[in-house]
Amino acid sequence: MTLRDYLKDSEMKGVELQRNPYLISAFYLILITIAEWVTNYHPKFGIASHVFIMILLFCHFALVSDKDDNLAHYLIALLLAPLIRILSLCLPYIQFSWIFSFTLVSIPLFIAIFTCMWLQGLHGADVGFSSPKLKYLPLEAGIILFAVALGIAEYMILRPNPLPASGTLNLIIASLLLIICTGFLEELIFRGLLQYNAVRVMSKWRGIFIVSAIFGVLHLGNISPWHLDCFFAGAVGFLFAVVRDKTGSIHGISFAHGIINIVLFLIAPLYF
Repeated sequence: MTLRDYLKDSEMKGVELQRNPYLISAFYLILITIAEWVTNYHPKFGIASHVFIMILLFCHFALVSDKDDNLAHYLIALLLAPLIRILSLCLPYIQFSWIFSFTLVSIPLFIAIFTCMWLQGLHGADVGFSSPKLKYLPLEAGIILFAVALGIAEYMILRPNPLPASGTLNLIIASLLLIICTGFLEELIFRGLLQYNAVRVMSKWRGIFIVSAIFGVLHLGNISPWHLDCFFAGAVGFLFAVVRDKTGSIHGISFAHGIINIVLFLIAPLYF
């Protein structure tokens, strides 16, 4: 092999690595995991780590944007993962009520989601924002009912303090915020936009696994024995991903996600 052939072969292998969705997903999953570990001990360094990941994703996007549209769209969707953590880490330094904090975090995330959808030319149905067929309604109802048990299970893992929501009106407002600003928002990000793009560049099950793993890793900051909540969240995310794939809708799982958090933060702390 001549030097020219060797350099050409090395260049081709570099391009393959640069555009291999499985290696790319594993690489960014490792980076996000490291950033989450750093966040547990040094939040400011955690913010810097996630900012670095976002910059890296932007640069990677620029390298592949004119070569592989599907991969480029996947990389843009991946930006939402570190963005969630950056916003959630920055906000505690500003003294707001928890209700206003939830709203404040959700606004830029919703803007980022709909911007990604606009750039990719996606419609609501592409990210699961559509009503399921009648034959899937029992499955949707089942996952919503099952969410109560999941919420109790997660409470047993985390044992968080109850959110301040005294009075019927405050309880209703808090419940609606948890459904919209956590349930619907996170399902639109992970089971909507990210899953749609991951499945397009990988096989269905690998795409679902990667998105579920990222979702689980982003719960490393929740203090629990042996980081059990990380694995619990990943498993629930996988279950929700399968339901989304089966029904084509995120409506049921968004409501279920909201119910888990309602039970976790508002109901279970009062009775367990």
